[in-house]
Amino acid sequence: MKASESVARYDSEVRLYTNYAIKNIKKVCKDFGPRPVGSEAEKNAQLHMKKELESSCDTVTREEYKCSDKAFMAWVPLGAVLILFSIVMFTLGIPVASLAASLVTLFIILAEFIFYKPVLDVFFPKKTSGNVIGVRKATGETKKRIIIAGHTDSAFEWTYTYHGGHNVVLTIILTAVIAILLGIGGSIYALIAGAQGIVWTGDNLAMKIIAVVTYVTVPVICAAIVFTNYKRPVMGANDNLSGCFLSAAVVKFLAANDIRFENTEVVAAMVGGEEAGLRGTKAYMKAHAQEFKDEKDVETIFVAFDTIREHEFMAIYDKDMTGVVKNDKRVAKLLQDAAKSVGYDVPIKAIELGSTDAAAASQAGIPAASFTAMDPAPARYYHTRLDTEDNLDPKTLEIGLKIALETVFDFDEKGI
Repeated sequence: MKASESVARYDSEVRLYTNYAIKNIKKVCKDFGPRPVGSEAEKNAQLHMKKELESSCDTVTREEYKCSDKAFMAWVPLGAVLILFSIVMFTLGIPVASLAASLVTLFIILAEFIFYKPVLDVFFPKKTSGNVIGVRKATGETKKRIIIAGHTDSAFEWTYTYHGGHNVVLTIILTAVIAILLGIGGSIYALIAGAQGIVWTGDNLAMKIIAVVTYVTVPVICAAIVFTNYKRPVMGANDNLSGCFLSAAVVKFLAANDIRFENTEVVAAMVGGEEAGLRGTKAYMKAHAQEFKDEKDVETIFVAFDTIREHEFMAIYDKDMTGVVKNDKRVAKLLQDAAKSVGYDVPIKAIELGSTDAAAASQAGIPAASFTAMDPAPARYYHTRLDTEDNLDPKTLEIGLKIALETVFDFDEKGI
């Protein structure tokens, strides 16, 4: 049975719970404000979410974990400083120090941003965040489980997404890449030249050209130091209260219409720490690893809904974490088929830069995929003060809820 066939006046019911989601997004924004991971605002928002789930779920828990709120994005200013240090060392004729700084920068970027490894967390104080987990049980033996997830935390503002947008962000990224490559290549060349008796103070045209080009990158690299404005956390109405309350709306719809699946458990997961490097989902997967292992006969999937704002940019991701993590193609196809049932042909793609919580589930061995509806350019409201409750799109939220519901019903009927 399809979700659209589950109740009379289905469209009206979906609209009712879309409005429920919008109402609660606005309430969280008004009552609690921006929610950096581990903040009191995030905790209070999660307690509100927990209370909201209690009427529609059989069990609702808030599972605490610790992580840093600033370590993940610290690779940007730290990397910028290291690049500047590399340039200075190169021009002073100390290529060993220049090469070391460039390699450390590359390592930090790859570890933190490409692979989301918490290499910098040890240098930052930890805060307590949590994951709100609501479980709507099956009436009989549980043979399947679908986890619908959104993240509760909001980001610190990205200075150049707000002041300049896509072109400025792209310029900073490309300039940093050029500077790192020049730092590594130029330093290696200088070391080889030095071994051959050529020193920086000599007339070496190649080293002079490399130096001049790196000088050109300096203003942009300096600007990157303030890429993240830690004094201004954003509201995060779309990114990602939209995903949180679509998750809640799914179980609310099921409860209001007295729908329980015989063998499928539905989980609403409102996880913290996505903006801190997927820390909440990683903690959830670690905390439940033994449970998932013991219940290996329970077919479990994880579906992340993130930033449901622009239906013309809807996408399903089967390659995550800047393409280095493979999500599950079957879960992606399940989402795509659900979207077709709603009347939309949504492409399955790879995330070019960044990640969703689905990547952490995939890394833990749980079949996962993610659904987003945001201009990947990125949109100007992304991680800026413009991501407010006044910038919601009811039509896209309604479409997202229909797709989420169809995904749940299809999974119950067919699995993956």
